Amino acid sequence: MAEKKKGKKKWYEVLASKHFNNIPVGESVAYEDKGLIGRVMKVNLGTLTRDAKLQNVRIKFKINEIKDEKAYTEVKGYELSGSYVKRIMRAGISKIDDSFIITTKEGIKLKLKPLVLTKHKAQKNVLKGLRGLIRKEINDYIKNEVYDKFISDLISKKIQRDIRNKLSKIYPVGVVEIRMMERI
Repeated sequence: MAEKKKGKKKWYEVLASKHFNNIPVGESVAYEDKGLIGRVMKVNLGTLTRDAKLQNVRIKFKINEIKDEKAYTEVKGYELSGSYVKRIMRAGISKIDDSFIITTKEGIKLKLKPLVLTKHKAQKNVLKGLRGLIRKEINDYIKNEVYDKFISDLISKKIQRDIRNKLSKIYPVGVVEIRMMERI
């Protein structure tokens, strides 16, 4: 048998997190407020910041609060598009991929996947050293920062710049990106 209808669905305006000044990112529909809590919405960073250079990044927002038919969100994830990663790959370079779980200063667990591309083909022992340095730098940074500051620095690419500068002292590095970040 079919379920009885719960009434009329309502539209809710979904607002980005405070990192983006709570600008509207879309709308969602639900029968009641608690039906929206926990929903995840992916939004292109280029449209949020009005910067076309950032269109290769998607931000995941998780709805965590409803007030006056407005859904407030928090940043749950950050990921590069697969087409961007394929586009920056070149012949004659080395790629360093890694994946690890790390905890912020306030105890929030994050899954991170950094991506580093060298300017030239590198030996395995050099790549291993770079991978270790990447983990150490990210670990040192996140252990001493709160989640909100980390998100701000990730979006503004400050973390990526700092890591690239340190890695370039060991071996010429072309690209340093955080390919994926997800709040666990």
